Amino acid sequence: MRRIISLLSSVLLGIILYTCASSKPEETSNPMLNIIPSPQNVEMGADIFRLPDNPSIKIDQSIHNSQFLYEFIAYLIPGLTLENAGPGTIELIKDKALDLATEGYILEVDASRITIMAKDDAGILFGIQSLRQLLPADAERGNADLSTYTIPTMKITDFPRFEWRGMHLDVSRHFFPADFVKQYIDMIAFHKMNTFHWHLTDDNGWRLEIKKYPELTKTSAWRVDREHEKWREWSPIKEGEKATYGGFYTQDEVREIVAYAAERNIKVIPEIEMPGHSSEVFAAFPELSCRGERLNVVPGSYWPNVDILCAGNDSVFTFLEDVIDEVVELFPAQYIHIGGDEAQKVRWEACPKCQTRIKAEGLADEHELQSWFIHKMENYILSKGKRIIGWDEILEGGLAPEATVMSWRGEAGGVKAAKAGHDVIMTPTSHCYFDYYQGDPETEPEAIGGYLPLMKVYSYEPIPSELEPDEYKYVLGSQANLWTEFIKTTEHAEYMVLPRMSALSEVVWSAKEARDWNSFQSRIPTLFSRFDALGWNYSLGTFLVEIIPGRLKTDRVNVRIKSEQPRLDIRYTTDGSEPSIASDIYEDKISLTRDAKVKAALFDQQERKGRVSERAFVFHQALKSDTEYHTLYNPRYTGGGKEGLVDGILGSENFRDGTWQGFEGNDLDLLIDLGEEKDIFRVEMNFLQSIKSWIFMPDYIDVSISEDGETWEPIKQVLNEVPEKQEGIIIQRMTADFPTLSTRYIKVLVKNKGACPDWHAGAGGRTWLFTDEVIVR
Repeated sequence: MRRIISLLSSVLLGIILYTCASSKPEETSNPMLNIIPSPQNVEMGADIFRLPDNPSIKIDQSIHNSQFLYEFIAYLIPGLTLENAGPGTIELIKDKALDLATEGYILEVDASRITIMAKDDAGILFGIQSLRQLLPADAERGNADLSTYTIPTMKITDFPRFEWRGMHLDVSRHFFPADFVKQYIDMIAFHKMNTFHWHLTDDNGWRLEIKKYPELTKTSAWRVDREHEKWREWSPIKEGEKATYGGFYTQDEVREIVAYAAERNIKVIPEIEMPGHSSEVFAAFPELSCRGERLNVVPGSYWPNVDILCAGNDSVFTFLEDVIDEVVELFPAQYIHIGGDEAQKVRWEACPKCQTRIKAEGLADEHELQSWFIHKMENYILSKGKRIIGWDEILEGGLAPEATVMSWRGEAGGVKAAKAGHDVIMTPTSHCYFDYYQGDPETEPEAIGGYLPLMKVYSYEPIPSELEPDEYKYVLGSQANLWTEFIKTTEHAEYMVLPRMSALSEVVWSAKEARDWNSFQSRIPTLFSRFDALGWNYSLGTFLVEIIPGRLKTDRVNVRIKSEQPRLDIRYTTDGSEPSIASDIYEDKISLTRDAKVKAALFDQQERKGRVSERAFVFHQALKSDTEYHTLYNPRYTGGGKEGLVDGILGSENFRDGTWQGFEGNDLDLLIDLGEEKDIFRVEMNFLQSIKSWIFMPDYIDVSISEDGETWEPIKQVLNEVPEKQEGIIIQRMTADFPTLSTRYIKVLVKNKGACPDWHAGAGGRTWLFTDEVIVR
């Protein structure tokens, strides 16, 4: 039945909604067509509904939050009265026998009445959220004149694709007041999402009152104020300097927020970080660390975060169990998130207690010690009737039996967990980290880095292609994360999530086959009007264009250009010159047959909007050659996989653009099979350096050749000439020239620096090596 409804939705919306699939869709005036997330199935009628002079609402007595629902709708529709006897202008009906999925609803508008039916309270609320978007944006202000407003008759049958549809908020790096947390929950509810992941503890502050340990909120919740300094460049804390920045939520505030969320069908998942990201605890309880030293709560970046809870100290588990005892009383949701990410093992390696624990438990190493730690805490949390969620690092050393994995370092962790029969929540950095820039970093508010425009969020598919159909059930859904290192104000937080939250809401709610970027673009402006009425800050999207290469052939590549601003022209060049008002307007794909640098930008009549985007393409002797990696790239930065360095596509200054291959701490050792003997005289490679992201130039590259792929003859070594302290984004081409020779096999060895130098903020940590192509001339 569900499949049939989805297909009906796809066909109907294809006729009604997506007729605007040109490069410049027009905004529709029909309010139905603007609902986000788009419904599963819509049947349009031929009549209209108009509110009577004295509208009323009748609410089924079995609906638990009926008073809240009445007040909510009455705010949108002034003058609405509650009807207890006869029929109402609006009727809310709960019927457990309805053939609907959980959280689904039927919204029926006929000429005289609006009816919302569901089998559960959640469905009723989501039906109201759709009705809300059928009303004018001014209704959000609570004083709209609806006397002449009409709604087309229709029947919507709707339900979510995924059960987990969430948003995360980090309140440790920067603290946000309880009123804003409630507003954030309102934003989640508006988008028919149902999960609020509350990141309450981290190195920069403990934010939850724990009655048994008042020092946590007296000491660990506060840090010295360095808000006037850059996050990664905070000045040392002076002796006697008072900690004045921070805050925490009292247990009464937490109960109020949890109840507020429950009224809106949102479960609140608390996160208590362990064993890593816990150094703030040592400001109050230094004895819980491996070294027993009292630490200040750090007022900025803390990496590598080597000070973590001591796994060999039984007092640590007494402390954590006491904390969990109070957490389970505050949060009725099924899950507790225990973090588990980025736990550096340096202290454990040198800690006698941790080494004793490893021996006593028969563990192989510190990774298994972390697994033992997570297992121990899972058993305790299970005894309290809850289940754990952890970031995908909890897979290391063996996964706890009942654990749910939150896959953030790409999708590999989620795939591995699902194939082992564990539930997973997909939240990869590539599509779900809303602390990344969504537009041009030169004009956008400060962000942690990266680049995640609205269009890329909308393109996300939460079910990885590596899974088999019988494994799809383990993917509970997806969520976006807002880490707040660079987000100090509520206005900035709103700007970072809107409208990217709108895009993700459609990803996790609507049918995959019915999603369409052009349609979404045509509907999103109506949400902007609502955000304005609600006083929510939001981004208009990026004014950068995206240059997208197709699959390379040995003699050509087709290139597409996309924009988030469909009403503006895209003008482009292919010879590396700057696009101008005289340049060609992009209409369809561009076919390239030789080396080219494509440049493109948006134009509003005579004026260029935003910066110029560019992407280079090269045609060379090794295109589409077979490759053999003796050291494999990191799964977070595959750069196109095993063809990625022989695909002719060069990278941009954004190392997360999908073109760069990244090697963490490892050298690149690559064999290229040209397929037949060819005359060659040069090997070129591009490398990227961004020392703030721990990315350095290689020490050198070695080029060797072979006739049989077994016996190798060294040909050329090229040393790096870029200073290791040079800041900014640097792309450098290293070129090995040699007399013309004939060969079939080429090997390149690229030497990674290995470890960050002593002067670097990440001293001793593994360096990254990034390259985008091996060009053979």
